[in-house]
Amino acid sequence: MDREMYLNSLPVTPMTFSKCTRNQEVSVYHRKAYNTVWMIQPTSGARQDRQGEIVKAGDAVLIEHAATSQYLATDFVTQQTIFDSETEVSCR
Repeated sequence: MDREMYLNSLPVTPMTFSKCTRNQEVSVYHRKAYNTVWMIQPTSGARQDRQGEIVKAGDAVLIEHAATSQYLATDFVTQQTIFDSETEVSCR
């Protein structure tokens, strides 16, 4: 791509939800917006005590959507598309 892209998510509504799992939809968006803010959370320990720590390569983390407090996830639901087999990414 010749421009920055951002991971975007919107709350589940009757019109916006992920196709297979019906979880909170995740997509790529072409500009910064309120729904493109994510937080990296540790998987262990008190989060407030670990704030500001350096995340090392290989550390297990949770990726939390700031606007909805939902975590980035996959249920490994595979679907066949024109591009090949794809796995859905959503928030739950």
